[in-house]
Amino acid sequence: MKNKNQKKAYFFLAPAMIILTVFVFVPLVAAFIISFLHMDIYMKNISFAGFGNYFKMFHDLRVWNATKNSMIFALLEIPLQMVLALFLTMLMIRNTRVHKFLRASFYVPYVCSMTAISIVWSMLLNPNSGMIAFVLRKQGVMMPDLLNNTKWAIVVVAMVTVWKGFGYTLTLLSAAALDIPNSLYEAAELDGAGNFAKFIYVTIPEIKNTISFCLVTTLIAALQAFDQIYVMTKGGPQNSTETLVAYIYDRGFQTNHDLGYASTISVYLFFIIAVITFVMRRYTLGKGSEK
Repeated sequence: MKNKNQKKAYFFLAPAMIILTVFVFVPLVAAFIISFLHMDIYMKNISFAGFGNYFKMFHDLRVWNATKNSMIFALLEIPLQMVLALFLTMLMIRNTRVHKFLRASFYVPYVCSMTAISIVWSMLLNPNSGMIAFVLRKQGVMMPDLLNNTKWAIVVVAMVTVWKGFGYTLTLLSAAALDIPNSLYEAAELDGAGNFAKFIYVTIPEIKNTISFCLVTTLIAALQAFDQIYVMTKGGPQNSTETLVAYIYDRGFQTNHDLGYASTISVYLFFIIAVITFVMRRYTLGKGSEK
């Protein structure tokens, strides 16, 4: 009976494993192999490069600039998204009809295309024809061109990303918070704890595993950001918003069509994500699961 159930389990897991293999593992192995080759996007003039692409990458200033921008983007998005989601979780801790409606409303942007959202926000933030600029002009205030400002462009893109994604984080945190037994809150109330104290000393410790999971997934998504950057700034102005994924796309599909070098940067990005994820899993998810 046990073997029969295992076979059924493998049968249901097979489609997911096939998709994961075809669209994740195979491209990853292919990128690693191509990183050792001189190869353009047209698959012509292929030759062995050895570690040449890697030596070239370590001397490429745009790689380090893109790495810096990727880290800045992640450091902007993650705290904003987590703090906002936790704050709204505290306000909507009860499962009333109003709170259900609000959670569903906040989730809507998450299911929308990032490309579509980026286009809409680019139009809204246009200093000449955007709705926000129009409203501000009526108040006698001139709106700066934020997306063409080297200091503010990456901040604005990060905020748009938070606006799209915090509903997903809120949904996970709220679901975890709603599973907390009421007896814990009642015990805290007997000790004189208010709503804020109950959230800090009861809710957060009980949902720490979910918080850790959200931190890791948000970090991975932040380091892979591309759509919003390509649509809103195309990596500008002056490469101030060019992340690693944007640079990979530029080298592989726009500027030089150098697929070998683009694959090298992809491998570099993979190792950055793998190392950071391992560390965070070890010190957040790992500790959170210990009892």
